[in-house]
Order: sequence, then structure tokens, then C-alpha cells
Amino acid sequence: MTEIKHYFFDMDDTIYDQLEPFRLSLVNEGIWVDKDRADFEALYKRVRYHSDELWDDYCAGKLTLEATRRLRLQLAFEELQTPIDDAYADVLQAAYEREQRSIKPYSGILPLFQALREKGCDIGVITNGPVKHQTNKINALGIEPHVNDGWLFVSDAVGIAKPDPRIFHEVNRMTGTLPENCLYIGDNWRNDIVGASDAGWQCVWLNTRGRGPESEHQPAHECADIESLAQWILQGAQPAAAR
Repeated sequence: MTEIKHYFFDMDDTIYDQLEPFRLSLVNEGIWVDKDRADFEALYKRVRYHSDELWDDYCAGKLTLEATRRLRLQLAFEELQTPIDDAYADVLQAAYEREQRSIKPYSGILPLFQALREKGCDIGVITNGPVKHQTNKINALGIEPHVNDGWLFVSDAVGIAKPDPRIFHEVNRMTGTLPENCLYIGDNWRNDIVGASDAGWQCVWLNTRGRGPESEHQPAHECADIESLAQWILQGAQPAAAR
């Protein structure tokens, strides 16, 4: 593997567990209070699936952000034979956003960032979504002090969204980096693994939910948790300036 100088991370479901605010939003609205985590995870996976499927239409201006968020919930609940109307979908989305104000990083993420910075490595974040919404999550997670100045990239600010490889090319341009020296860590096969690979970046699949690959793309590594991710990364991490 080509030596890595710069480490870029996805945010949602990579730096923190996106399932937990989703679960709490349903419980606090009186839905599925008697269900276990596996039930919430199954629904959450369908919401994420529909979100990914609708994302291109949102980026193309065919759907508003509000309609995209509403529709992803409605499609997922329809699969459970429990349809919800627009008003109730909006209630659930609002509850979800409230819970996201209290999100915390995965245990081990901030120590990993600190270890990389102590080694002199570069750290960046590339995340899809609206600027204000993603910035609020960045602030809640407290990750900005660990990231290189100006290396937090939100798709709506860049004007290109993953998996379009051009967002990775634009990040290279803005940071003065080369694709072959960048490693991208993400959970979403389509957005993260396909997008980064097609841009000529190396990538690691953080597969915490036991999904299967969706294409022939080959990540440099696959891991199931932050502990194994940190172990793999830190074994090879070296100061960017020394390479």
C-alpha cells in the first residue's frame, strides 16, 4: 500500500453512532418503547438505505431537504406496514435533530485523533449534508480541535457530494494533497468506499453493522469497531512531513 500522509474521516456512523439518536427520537415520541436495539437497527438501516437512494435527487434539486428527510422515513415505515403521514414524519425528524445535539464520539475516536496528531499526521473530515446541520454535529462532537485548520468539508459547502469522486479531488486541491497519499475512513460502501476509491484514494471500511460489499471495489482494510481501526491505522501512521 502506498504510504499515507493524510487521514480523512466520514462523520455520520464513523465518528459517532448515528443509531443512538435515531433510537432515542423514536422512544421519546412513544414509538417502539418495548423493542430492543436490533429492531431499531433494522429500521435505521432501511432509513439510511432510502436516504442514500434519494440523495441524488436532493443534490440535483429535484427534492428539497425537508422532502428528502420526510420521504426516507415514510418509505422505511411503509415497509413495516405502518405508514406515517407528512406531519408525523416531520415530528420524528424534529425529534431526531434534537437528539443529535447531544451526540458523543465513539469511544476511542478522540484518542485516535490525538495519537495521530502526536505523530504529526494530518486529519480531515468529509461529510455529506447541509452546512448548518453538519456543523452543529461537528460542534456537539467536539472534534474541531483535533482536525487540521480548514480541513472540515461539508458537501453542501463544497457543492459536490459523495460518492461523486470530484469532492475528493476538490479536497485534494484545497488541501494541497495527492490522492495516493490520502486514506479515507467511512462506514457507507456507496458514499465512502466507492467514492474514495474512484477518486484514487485508499480507504478503510468501518463496517460496524455487518453489511456486505455492494461492488467490486477493494478497500485497503475492513474493521468492525474503532479499537481495531485504531490498531490498524497506528501501526502504519508516520508524520506527514517525514514522508
